Amino acid sequence: MAVDDAGLERLRADLLTAINAAIRDSEHRIRGEFTGAISASEARLGARIDASAAETRRHMGVVAEGLKSDIALVAEGVVTLTERLGAEMRAGVEVIDRRLLRVETRLLSA
Repeated sequence: MAVDDAGLERLRADLLTAINAAIRDSEHRIRGEFTGAISASEARLGARIDASAAETRRHMGVVAEGLKSDIALVAEGVVTLTERLGAEMRAGVEVIDRRLLRVETRLLSA
């Protein structure tokens, strides 16, 4: 059986065409699989991030409420101490005024 060069060339061209088509089909299939896997991973990751963000917001809300309570307690203590200090200072000034008045009275009567 004689094989001519033209026949071999046609066979080679047909094989190259078939191989290239198979490669393109495989490439499209693989790209589709990767795209699907990446999309699914993005969706799962997005859901985890959203859940984590929600948990963080809840936690920070609890922390903020605790801080508000602590700040209110400190503010109340500051007000109480300020009032007590003011009263003690007024009492001290009254004592000093009475002593000074006695000293002035002694000096003027002498």
